[in-house]
Amino acid sequence: MFNLIRIESFKLKRFTPFYYSLLFVAVLMSQMIWKGLNPDAVAYWGYSCMHDGFVEGVQDCSLAFLFGMLIAWYVGADFSERTLHRALTTGTKRWMIIVTKIIATSILTFIIHLFELLINVIAYGKEFGFSFEGFGSRDLLWLGVVALQMLAYNVFFVLISVICGNIYSALFACVVVSAICGNALRNLFVGNYIYEHSFFCFAKSSQNSDLIPCAICAIIALIILVTATIVVFNKRDVAN
Repeated sequence: MFNLIRIESFKLKRFTPFYYSLLFVAVLMSQMIWKGLNPDAVAYWGYSCMHDGFVEGVQDCSLAFLFGMLIAWYVGADFSERTLHRALTTGTKRWMIIVTKIIATSILTFIIHLFELLINVIAYGKEFGFSFEGFGSRDLLWLGVVALQMLAYNVFFVLISVICGNIYSALFACVVVSAICGNALRNLFVGNYIYEHSFFCFAKSSQNSDLIPCAICAIIALIILVTATIVVFNKRDVAN
């Protein structure tokens, strides 16, 4: 397992789509810093401090399509480039490969989410003044639950990538599914209790009424999805 983690660490550093994604997020959100927040949104939502930027950023899942794309690219490439076949011929256990893929893709997506969150907080700080008033330990707990939801989300797309078995079909499937589940359904099921506590919709607040059901749903999803991914990969022929 340790050797697999070292290999994945090396691959992460050389995974150029990740760096392009960070650049994309920076360019996409830089307008909030330079142009300021939308006055209509400020008036409608009652934004008034830097902490509101954290509130908006931590629950934002608008980059779901990007997460799906990166996961499909990272996992699907191993099928297309036959690196999985070479790993299996050395006697590496299949469940270990799945676990390290989940860890690696989770690091990618969580860094991007934190980067987006940081830009959001800076933009709000520029607008309302840089102050840590309103921040507290509950925010770390909230971020932790969102990280747990993102982990479940990532496993779901690792499963799709394993089912597809190559980079091209995995990219198509993951981008389409992530765009629908992470964006379109969010607007369709706004206010729906089940959807808003699933891993497709990050926790809306730091209150126990949101964090507890979100965490429970994410843990249940993790157990089911990790098991399903390992079972599917165990049955998959990767000899070619």
